[in-house]
Formats: sequence, structure tokens, C-alpha cells
Amino acid sequence: MINIRRVNKEDYPNGKKVIYQYSSDQYYDISIMEKESGWSFDLSAMNFKEKFEKYEEANIFDESLPQLECYVAELHDDEVGVISFTHEKWNNVLRIQDLHVKKSMQAKGIGSRLMNYAKRCGKEIGVRAIVLETQTSNFSAIKFYRKHGFKLTGFDLLSYSNNDVEKKEVRIEMGYILEQK
Repeated sequence: MINIRRVNKEDYPNGKKVIYQYSSDQYYDISIMEKESGWSFDLSAMNFKEKFEKYEEANIFDESLPQLECYVAELHDDEVGVISFTHEKWNNVLRIQDLHVKKSMQAKGIGSRLMNYAKRCGKEIGVRAIVLETQTSNFSAIKFYRKHGFKLTGFDLLSYSNNDVEKKEVRIEMGYILEQK
């Protein structure tokens, strides 16, 4: 049985490491057409020539996010997933900062349990939407978010470097509108 419980920064005096890791055979290629009357863009699924690999380590309790709430999913006292989010009061959205499932436990419903937990928290808080970011290279994450009702809300061509488009790693924003009471 999966148990979801809140953890706090104080529980991890040396920081709580999280690993950002994924590989992908596909990505969403973005093309922007500038016209006199504005812009149009297209995101199309494409295949990488070689498998894309991403690996980074970070501390989930980032100093720039003092209001961060973090929850872990446990199975038989083993931590198998984590989700963290903040309530952005200025625009009344819940922003998912991180959602990770242990590689050996992926595709077993744990990510869905964590996502549904965030949706329930969002409804309890009374936010209007849940938002998150991912990259065009993280094809499986985009598929997961779409499965959970998230829609594309925007993109940032310069979020990580000056050549995100060439690297096939463009930041995209996705959002899920919560039903209003």
C-alpha cells in the first residue's frame, strides 16, 4: 500500500537530494514563424537521432522556495516517489516544482497517485489551476501530464540556455484547470 506523507526541510539537515533523470527517443520540435501580423508556432513529435539522456542532482528544498510543500510516496518504508509544490497566491495557482518516481517503480501508478494528491490539495486550498514546467525533450513526462488533463499553456525558448531550441530542450508550461466550486 502506498502511503503519502509530508516531509519538511527540517527533516533533512543536509538537504534532500533529488535526481532529475530521464531518457527519451522522442521530443517535440518547436518551430516559430514570424509574420507581419504576429507569430505562429508548431510543436511536432520527432525522433532523436540518438537517445537523449538527462541527469542532474539537486536539493529539493531550494532556498528560493521557502513556502515549498514536499510529499513522499512510500511503499513498505521505501521512498518510491516525491512531489513538491508551492501555492502562488498572486495568481492563485498551485505550481508543481518536482514530481519524481524511482526508476524501478515507474509505470506502476505512483506518479498518478502523487498527481491526484496534488489535485486534491489544490482543490482544498481553492486554487484555480495547477501549473508546471517540463522540457520538449522529456517526451514521457509530457505524455504523463497530458494523460492527467494538462494542456500546453506556453513555452520559453531561452529558459535554460541561449540555444534551447537547437538542444531540443525548450521549456514548456502546462496547466490543469480545477473545477470551481
